Amino acid sequence: MVSVAGDKADLTYYPPVRRVAFLAVWSIILAACASGAEPTTTTGTGQSTTTVAPSPTTTNAVTTTSPAVHEPVTEVTALPVDTGCVLDDVPTGGEATVLSGGRLYGLGADWLTPRCLVDGVVGSDFDWGPMGDRIRVGTRVIDGADEHALADAEQYEWTGPTGSRVVTITSGNVAKIDIADGSVVDITFLDATEGLAYHPAGTHVLALGTDFTGQYGLWLASNEGADPILLAFDEGATMSDPVWSWLGEPLFVAHHFDGTWHIHRVELTEEGALEGPIVVESTRAIDMLTRARHDPVMLAYRLDGSTGSRCVDGSRATVNGADLPEPLASLTTTPIGWLSTERLLIMAFPDGCDLPGDLWSFSAGLCPGSVYGAELVIQGVDWAAAREPAPQPPPSPDFTGIIDPAPA
Repeated sequence: MVSVAGDKADLTYYPPVRRVAFLAVWSIILAACASGAEPTTTTGTGQSTTTVAPSPTTTNAVTTTSPAVHEPVTEVTALPVDTGCVLDDVPTGGEATVLSGGRLYGLGADWLTPRCLVDGVVGSDFDWGPMGDRIRVGTRVIDGADEHALADAEQYEWTGPTGSRVVTITSGNVAKIDIADGSVVDITFLDATEGLAYHPAGTHVLALGTDFTGQYGLWLASNEGADPILLAFDEGATMSDPVWSWLGEPLFVAHHFDGTWHIHRVELTEEGALEGPIVVESTRAIDMLTRARHDPVMLAYRLDGSTGSRCVDGSRATVNGADLPEPLASLTTTPIGWLSTERLLIMAFPDGCDLPGDLWSFSAGLCPGSVYGAELVIQGVDWAAAREPAPQPPPSPDFTGIIDPAPA
């Protein structure tokens, strides 16, 4: 039983859209699209909810239509191997980036203009900064023509809103590293920190862990690690995957000892009260929460996965509780990241987790001109990532702790 700190109330069902004015929510969606948008349809029973895009044919609120033919938009043989690698500007609308032969390629906004961005990429340990202009590859950060070294860490997290610093977790301790000058600030505020998410506006952090009194739960603190507040706790569950929603609300996964898995949303209301709805309830493992940075309702995650693993044989990517269209629904899949035009990038593996895999793009069909379905982008790549500049961040929470005067 997950409880909200303060009033100790149980988390109860709440619709997946925050209680803001209807027109305000859809103005956000309109801004995410080129123009206009169609609403999603929502169904809910008890303490679970599923949101899917409208479609000509649905069965039990899960869309079943998909394109009849899946041919790759570009071929891996089109990736240039005889040119240099330059970290250029992000194309308008963002782009998919793919790893092949130790080189990371950008495919362009149309998937058809591949060029090499970064050389010497080993494994899948890389992620783009929030503006898409710099990338962490293992223990190095590449920023245009510059390269900066990072210390080994168990976890890395970009600061917001621009990603000028990197937060690391090592042996439960948290440090913030300035990329430009390498200076390090210890912002540890728990006895053991297991996971962390930086607020998009750069003013706060979410952390999962145990404080110095032995209290385990989800914590909110300033970006300097000051004045931590316990948001939610559960003595009968383990928690993982803390993220901030597009609307600036904390999300996390709770694995309850009764075998159920929940995605919880903690709403920070204007009155300071905390409400904790169950957004998704499942008897299957949930991990890899991936929020859409340009959409207030779209949330991707993985079923039957394992936090920390890039691929788990038999795992399934899903969006707001709805299965993906075929053939993705029958493959091992992992969500990679959203692009600003409401596309979710997905790695799919036709044979378990054997590499190379295939990169797909899923569209929820919300934006004008977009169609619900899946598109095969490229086959035979070692991994992929979404590269896009973050939108205007949501307002920071009303919090009186010590705040870095110039978060970046």
